[in-house]
Parts: sequence; structure tokens; C-alpha cells
Amino acid sequence: MSRFRPTLGQVFVLTIAGLAALLGVLLWVFAASSRRTIVDSSQELRALQTEGIRLGIESYLGQADAAVAHVENQIRYGACKAEDALSVEAHLFAEVLNTPDLAEVAFTHAVRRGYLDDGGPDLAPEGRWLVSVYRETASEASPIHTRFDFRERGRLVSDLRQRPPHGGLLATGLVRGKEEPPDPTAHPTFVTPASRDFEDGDAIWSDLSHSQLDELLPEDQRRVVVTVLKAVKDPAGRFVGVVRVAILENRLDALVAPRAGDRHRAFLCDDQGRLITRVTDGDHLKDLDGDLRIVPDRLPGQIAMAMGHPTLHEVRPDHLDADGRFDMAGRPFLVSFRGLPRTLGWRVGVVVAEDALPGVEKLVAQRRQLFVNALGVIVLILTGGALTLRSVRAGLKRIVDQTARMRRFDFTPSESEAPFRDVAEVMDSVEQAKTAMRAMSKYVPVGLVRQLYESKREPVLGGELMPLSVMFTDIEDFTAHSERLSPNALAEALGAYLEAMTSAIHATGGTIDKYIGDAVMAVWNAPTPCADHALRACRAALDCGTALERLYGEAWGDRPRFATRFGIHSAEVMVGHFGAPDRMSYTAMGDGVNLASRLEGLNKQYGTTILVSEAVHAVAKDAFAFRRLDRVAVKGRTEGILVYELLGDARSAAARVRLAHGYESALEHYFERRFAEAIGLLEGLAAEDAPSAALLARCREFHASPPPADWDGVHVSRAK
Repeated sequence: MSRFRPTLGQVFVLTIAGLAALLGVLLWVFAASSRRTIVDSSQELRALQTEGIRLGIESYLGQADAAVAHVENQIRYGACKAEDALSVEAHLFAEVLNTPDLAEVAFTHAVRRGYLDDGGPDLAPEGRWLVSVYRETASEASPIHTRFDFRERGRLVSDLRQRPPHGGLLATGLVRGKEEPPDPTAHPTFVTPASRDFEDGDAIWSDLSHSQLDELLPEDQRRVVVTVLKAVKDPAGRFVGVVRVAILENRLDALVAPRAGDRHRAFLCDDQGRLITRVTDGDHLKDLDGDLRIVPDRLPGQIAMAMGHPTLHEVRPDHLDADGRFDMAGRPFLVSFRGLPRTLGWRVGVVVAEDALPGVEKLVAQRRQLFVNALGVIVLILTGGALTLRSVRAGLKRIVDQTARMRRFDFTPSESEAPFRDVAEVMDSVEQAKTAMRAMSKYVPVGLVRQLYESKREPVLGGELMPLSVMFTDIEDFTAHSERLSPNALAEALGAYLEAMTSAIHATGGTIDKYIGDAVMAVWNAPTPCADHALRACRAALDCGTALERLYGEAWGDRPRFATRFGIHSAEVMVGHFGAPDRMSYTAMGDGVNLASRLEGLNKQYGTTILVSEAVHAVAKDAFAFRRLDRVAVKGRTEGILVYELLGDARSAAARVRLAHGYESALEHYFERRFAEAIGLLEGLAAEDAPSAALLARCREFHASPPPADWDGVHVSRAK
């Protein structure tokens, strides 16, 4: 009879029901009298403060908007002659004189004939000039200067009127500047508002930027401004130019600075949570990804938390106000944001601690008393809940750990015991799934299953051409071994042999395509991509030999050792799922696969162990040592290919490389039909080198009976 184990739902329902019954009244009183009162009172106070700051900022920035409107109306109604630079100067001078916060008021004149294909203005060559009236410094007592940029005799020039402090409009004459100014009609501050998209639109507001007037000054001395741009028309409704007004940024800090007795902290930031106004005296401006922003010297924690709160992003053009709450060091804070419509995503933020609000102290005392009264009950409930929770968390953690291991394709068995029936049932299901996956991984490449899992798709019949490196292996004289060993001994020996081979192949990122009796077919670059697949295949062949030597030296006993031959080729072959719709095999097919198999068989003719194709040699020749063995037309092919023997690592096969050089010299003589010279070189090598003996026999045959005149050196192999 199975023992009863409660479900997670039963345990938690009982726990929560007891907690709700004991604390329901207390929590209701607390929520109704304390929390609601705090939030409501705080919302009203914060709304009033953010609205006041918003009005102050909009009033301040509105000075620039008003200056644009003044200049535009004076030109539109004929009070200012747009074609007369001196008339324009007088009106711009009046705007700067009457508004100390303006750094510059400028008007760029041009005659627009139409629009270009990209929507930009098509301007007449004549009548392009700029009048800029600006303050020398940010001080109200700063001298006000004028600059005229215009074209004279085919080149741009500047005339400057530099007035003394409190100087009148015509206090000084004009002085020709020394440097040629840039074309004012080519600057984005003219091109953008003069384009088709903004012809009849509202004024264009910029973000914070350094004043163009201070371009020659060090960055820390340049003034920071907000710029307003507007295309203007004359009384006849014709486009005559663009007015530009820049207002200083430095007074924004005062609009959000805390006042005596103020418990709120206000700040101005953008929609990415970057400061626009200073919060401490040590703050400084910095270019952040193309935007000028304040980098705080020491950012107060509540402001940092407020700017990182999701409420910041709830402000939208159709929803300017957003409120939120957060905890910092166990202390609750309330935050409000209000958007500034005419800016580029600026927000006014106000943050305050709940316990700093007027009247909150009494509410906090009431809350404290409630907690004291409920503490005894909570301790009892939490003690039982903690024990339950610990068991639940332990069970859930085991489930999470096991599923995470399965996602990593680790299907090692584990215990499924758990104190709760629900957890035990889930663990049993997980273990059954792992058992199925362990069984499947013995038949299907795990890399393929992982690839299908990650792409969330099922295998379907079909394939694609892919560059692959293919390796075939075979045991020399396996039939003789099978006759000498009993079936069980043969199965045990073959299993240990294939395990060592498989481990070496997998260690290089290779995939076992299939076992063919004692033979192995492995591929690289599918299903897991690897650009260096030819190098990996060569490394795998050498590592297989090392792994087999280790196997024979450790636990092989007196059984005969298996000598293994390898063939490796790289080519573009068909890779995919082949077979019947309900029974498929993931494999590679094509001429390249057949050639790799033929290369393995060629080892028998030359007495070699590892043969590779010319395609593999071309990629791997710098990392490994090779011997050019022959030019062979394998069975089933008429065209000859160069075949190479893999000798080992480039550094560790020095002795074999020296022998290989002698062989390759003889091979060159062989290709050039100088068989006598080849025989002379090979006779000293044949005793210790099987390929040399094979080539020596062929050279002697051709020396005695020369090949026909059209012989091209290709050796035609008749055997597989």
C-alpha cells in the first residue's frame, strides 16, 4: 500500500488559508487606512510639484519659441524686410536685447526654387546670406555682436559688428573677418527646416548641444544651448529663409533645484534615464552617444532608482503623467514623471520617501503597532511555512536542475525520490524522458538531436549540398580475427575498440555517421558546423591511433591487436535525412563519400595507415606532415587524383618526413619516366618503407617494359 503524500497545491492552500484567516482583518485595516492615504496624498503633492516645474521649464524654453514667432510674424507681415540684412539685424538685435537668456538669434536668407529628389531645398545661387546676433558670453551684461555671412565675388566672407557692453544697434561699424565662413545654407540647421517635410510644420526643437558660436573654444568653456528652428515666408507666402534661436541651458538647473524645507527631489532627464539637469555641484556635461547629458559626480540613490524605474517609459505623447513606487534599502519611495511635449523626450521627475510626507509619521506608527500585534501569529505561520517552503524549493530545484541538464543534453540518471507526490511524479517523468533520450543517442548523433531541438523542428526527408570532411576506417584482416575469437570475445573486443575510436572522433567535434561492422564512417561540419573540418578529421585519425595504443596497453590482455586503416576526403556532398517517411537516417551521400571509402582501401596496396586526398592536404599541410604518395585513379573513377599519406604532427614526425622526402624525389622521377633514377633512390628505402617497396616494384616493371607514350603517371587501382 503506497503511503499518502500531499500535493503542493494542498499544502500551500492550507497555509495561505490559515494566514488569510488570522491576518485578514489586520491587513485590511492597514491597506485601507495607511497605504491608500499615503499614496493618495503623495500623488497630489507630486502632481502639483511636477506641474509647477513643467510650467517653469516650458516658460523658460518658451522664450525661444516666442522669439521665433516674433521674427516670423515681423517678416510675414512686412515689419521686417527679409531681403534687407540691416533690417533683419535690427529685429534680431531687439530680440536678443529683450531676452537675456537667448544666446543667439539668427536668420539665414535664401530663395527656394523648389525641392530636390531627396526633399531638400533647391536654392537659387544668389541671395544666400546669414545674419546672426549673439551674446559674447552667458552674462546679461555681455556685449551683443552681429555677424553677416554672404557671398562676394564668388567667395564667402564675414563682416562683424562687435559692440562694446551696452552698445547700441549701430554703435560700431563692420569689420571684415579673416577666415572664410562655411556656407550657412548647407548646414543642417537650414537644410532640415527648409525641406519639404517641414515647410508648413511647427518649429523644430533640438536637444542639448554646444553653441556653434563657441566652436573655437575648449569644450569645457563652450555654452550649452537648446535650439529652435523655423522656416519663414514673406507677405506673399514665399519661402525667404530660416530663423534659428538658441537659448542657454544653464538656468534649467535652478528650476528643479530643491528649496528649503522641500522633502521632494526633482530632476530633469530624458527617456533613456540620463540626466539633463545637475543634482550636485560636482556634476558635469559629457557627450553620451551623440547627446550632451549630465554625468553626476555622486548620484543620490533615490534618483538613480527613480530613473531606472519602468515608470519612466510609461510617459508617452498621449499619456504625459506616470506614477510608480520602489523600495531602496527597505525604505519605500514614490516617483512621478511628467513629459515635456515640445522637447525630445524630456521628463520632469519627482521622487520622495513615503515616510517623509506630511502626516505619514502617525500612519507609520499605526502600521508598526499592527505589525507588533500580528508578529506572534506570523511567527507561528512562517515557521510551518518555512519548513514547507524549504521542502518545496528543494523539490523544485531538483526538477529545475534535471531539466537544465536535459537542455544541455546531459541524460545521466539520478534519484527521483521527493517528499511531495507532485514532485515525485514529475521527477519520474523526467527520468523516463532521460532514459528514452539515452537510448536514442545511441542510434542518432546527439549533435543532430540538439540542432533539431534548438531550431524547434522535426526531421523531414531531404538533404542539401554541404562541404564535409569524411573519414572511413577499417580493421585490417578482421575476418581472420573473427575466426580466432569466440563470438562473445569478439563482441567485447570490438566494443572496446569502437568505444576508443568514437571517443577520439567526438573529441574533435566529429559525428559518427554509422558503424559498418568493424568499419566506422565519421563526418565533420555536419550537423555541427566547423570551418576547420579537414584539420579536425586529420587530428581525429591521429588521436584514434593514440587512443588504440592506450587501449592495447591497459586492458586488452592477450587478444590480438587490431590494425586500423583510415581514408579522409573533403568535398561538397549531399547531407540530410534519407529513408522512408517513418524511418529515416541522417547521413551523407555522394561521390566525395565514395572517394573517402576508396582512400581507406588504398592503404592495403601501399602498406600505409592514413591516406588523405589532395583537398585535405591543401588545407592541412601547414599543421601536419604529409607524404605525397601517388597519383591514383581509384576504382569507379577514370580521373587520377593525388593521394597523400598523413605522417603525423608537423613538429613530431621529423624522422618520417626525411624518409618521405626521398620517396617524393623518387616519385618525381617516376612521373617524369626516369625509372632508373627512381629505382636508385627507392632501393635504399624499400627495406624499411612499404610504399617505397610498392613503388620500386612498379618502377622495375616500367623500366623493363616502358608504358605507352600517352602515359600520364596515373596508377589505376582495380581493387576497392
